[in-house]
Amino acid sequence: MSLIDLTPPLVEPIDLAYAKLFMRVDGTSEDTLIETLIKTARHQVENMIGRTLIRRELIARISVPHGRCVQLPRPPLMSVTRMTLIAENDQAVDIPPSDYTVSTKKQPGEIQLIPGKTWTDYLAEFTILGIQFEAGYGDTPDDIPLPIRQAIVLLLTHVFEFREAAEAPAIPVIVEALLAPYRVVRR
Repeated sequence: MSLIDLTPPLVEPIDLAYAKLFMRVDGTSEDTLIETLIKTARHQVENMIGRTLIRRELIARISVPHGRCVQLPRPPLMSVTRMTLIAENDQAVDIPPSDYTVSTKKQPGEIQLIPGKTWTDYLAEFTILGIQFEAGYGDTPDDIPLPIRQAIVLLLTHVFEFREAAEAPAIPVIVEALLAPYRVVRR
């Protein structure tokens, strides 16, 4: 499976002012570095827990599904925009939204073909299923659970403090503890 970010998040879970206040940084000489580290910490936390934090559009490309149901990566799933079957010769066929249901309540979200439909109804010999979807907790940092935001600021502070060390110490245990309840467990 491959996952492609189509759009970056419109905002980061932690803003510059809060990060500087938390880290007790005065002045503006470190602003660019801190903004970069905020993005890096958000990206690392998303990878650690397998979730998307701020709403954005993604494409998942997966091999031929074995059943009529597909689980999408990076919950929480908000919506599915498009599903496309792609053959080796680059022939592509879109699956009409009326032929599948989307469950955003499950974690991770699922797409299910309606009864009587199979993937080969649309393209006999496809190799890839491309799914364009939106995922995230919402559009603002306040939509993200507080423990996740706190883990980001702690990770950011850790990286900032050890940015010049030859070997940075391991991720603080408190970061792991804050994120543990939010990790996606695949079935």
